[in-house]
Amino acid sequence: MNPLQRFAQASNRYLPDPVRLLFIAEAPPDIRVHRFFYFTGLTKGDTLFLEMMKVLYPAEIGFTRERFQPGFSVQQVRHNKENLLRRFQVDGYFLIDACDRPMPDGASTPGKMQRMKSALPALQQRLKHLLSQPEVPIILIGGVTYAICAAPLRHSGWNVVNHSMINHPARGNQLLFREKLSATLQPGR
Repeated sequence: MNPLQRFAQASNRYLPDPVRLLFIAEAPPDIRVHRFFYFTGLTKGDTLFLEMMKVLYPAEIGFTRERFQPGFSVQQVRHNKENLLRRFQVDGYFLIDACDRPMPDGASTPGKMQRMKSALPALQQRLKHLLSQPEVPIILIGGVTYAICAAPLRHSGWNVVNHSMINHPARGNQLLFREKLSATLQPGR
């Protein structure tokens, strides 16, 4: 099975019916790193999943006041990933990538932006298949994703609910990700 088929198979196991909130990130990781939001059994990495769970299910994973409480840990979250993904699914949440293929190694921001612009028509088609109504909330994750996708998706009638970029949690942006995602999920907070 090729990498794109593995990504699709893993994602489809957790596809809710209906999708009530769609997250769109940039692109899947390079398959050589053997990580993906929907892959279970991971023992390292997995930052997007871990940080998303801290925002969505802090009580279940024992995360309060910016740290794990005694008896809870990152390892436990990873160990419980399949159950957390089922909860994510039951709650109607789903995450896709704007580009279905990983970004090339060492891709510059302009290169990523061009690749994402090229992927916009395919993304629009996926949204038509995934979402029952254009009013379903969409949250864009990452600077390139927001810069390239927000205006065209809104122009096409999709309900992009974040009005500014939400940092991807990789490379030290975990706190910004949690703060911005929390604020987007709880407007007026």
